[in-house]
Amino acid sequence: MKKEQVIITLMAAFIAGYVWGRQAIKSSPAGAALVAAQAAPAGSETPPPTAEPAAAAAPASVPSPSPAPVSQAAPPAQPAQNNAPADPNQIWRVTIDPADGRKGPDSALVKVVVFGAFGNQETVDFAPALNDVIKTFGDKVQIRFKHKVIPAPHPDSQMAAEASLACQAQGKFWPFFQAAIKSTAISRSAVEDAAKAAGCDVAKMNADLASGKWRGQALKDSLLANEVAAHSYPNIMVNGVRLAPPKTWDHLKPLIEEQLKKAEEKVKGGTPAAKIYEEAIKGGKFFEQTAGPAVKVATDGSPILGKASAKIEVEVFEDFQCPFCSKIAPSIKEFQKRFPDDVKIVYKHMPLTDIHDHAQQAAEASMAAQAQGKFWEYHDILFANQSALDASNLETYAQQAGLDVAKFKADLAKGVGRDIISRDANEGHQAGVSGTPSVFINGLKYQGPKGYPPEGLEAVARAYLGLK
Repeated sequence: MKKEQVIITLMAAFIAGYVWGRQAIKSSPAGAALVAAQAAPAGSETPPPTAEPAAAAAPASVPSPSPAPVSQAAPPAQPAQNNAPADPNQIWRVTIDPADGRKGPDSALVKVVVFGAFGNQETVDFAPALNDVIKTFGDKVQIRFKHKVIPAPHPDSQMAAEASLACQAQGKFWPFFQAAIKSTAISRSAVEDAAKAAGCDVAKMNADLASGKWRGQALKDSLLANEVAAHSYPNIMVNGVRLAPPKTWDHLKPLIEEQLKKAEEKVKGGTPAAKIYEEAIKGGKFFEQTAGPAVKVATDGSPILGKASAKIEVEVFEDFQCPFCSKIAPSIKEFQKRFPDDVKIVYKHMPLTDIHDHAQQAAEASMAAQAQGKFWEYHDILFANQSALDASNLETYAQQAGLDVAKFKADLAKGVGRDIISRDANEGHQAGVSGTPSVFINGLKYQGPKGYPPEGLEAVARAYLGLK
């Protein structure tokens, strides 16, 4: 056989083998997906192959694709843990307030309390179920809306909450709610449009917004949400019993029917209708937002931001090398800034020397800055440079803070403030502080909204300590 014929014969055999192999690959599910993926143009998205039943046998042999194998189908999603049914026997102390936005008579035997927010998609989605409540149960049920605005799900949630409470004071809450809850797109102009549609006196509403008349009430609602573990949006309580997911009308209706039946039986047993809700939630579960007993800490020589006469004292145990402390520091200062006459911050040192090698030296440097009246300027620089707290940098920061560097170095060498640092750490240990940051308000351990948002600190101070 001539050389040319041999070459032609080998080429024909190779082509036939290739075609047969491609056909074999196409006939298997994994191979089909591979061919589709290889044929797809660059940048296109190819749907993942349909997962085969567990009993299906794998292909005997599939060539390994290049450059990467075909993605496997993702396993089915597991149910979220918070979808576990609520305990039907758990009663929560969901208190009501005369200022609450509401629909229905106060004499209703069942009160459906909804924790939600304007600008929150889940609250918007749930709103039609409230219309079903009214259509089905009429005056037998009252809806009360509580504002869950810490943290605010939308920049204007707090403003919209205050506007709704201003309209409630005019007897127009429900029309306002119906107009404002149609969309998450809230703004000052959208809120004014909703107020107009509801027939509210917009000028009076705006005056209330300007004065902050209803700010405390909205924050009080959010704090109550924290007290009764109403962390999701929306959170619905029926005579103190939480609605378990799914949060739908079909799921809410039987819970209302059950609570209505119980309330009617209590009325037959002699409980006045006006006392039904109070009796229902009496003894209900809730979480205090402060913990006592109050501790007394020394403030002599401590850095203080604010007026010495301020009635609200925030004691903050911190470590300059603690990343969590640096995150909350702006919130603490913002709270004090909002109430300059009523709130002061007392900085308490808690250097965690077993895990932070520069914490003690940074604390001592800050007290050298305190000796020159520049503690808070130096405080901010230290938190902004936590990864560089060695001795040379501490001197650089002293210069940046506007300190007399020679005096700073001399005071640092003398250990100025070292006794105060030791005193603070001992007081922290005695108060049960095991980590930083730890925040106390008037000696009571703060246990409010997580992350120490300024609104959370304000809400706790308003609800528990009389801040106005």
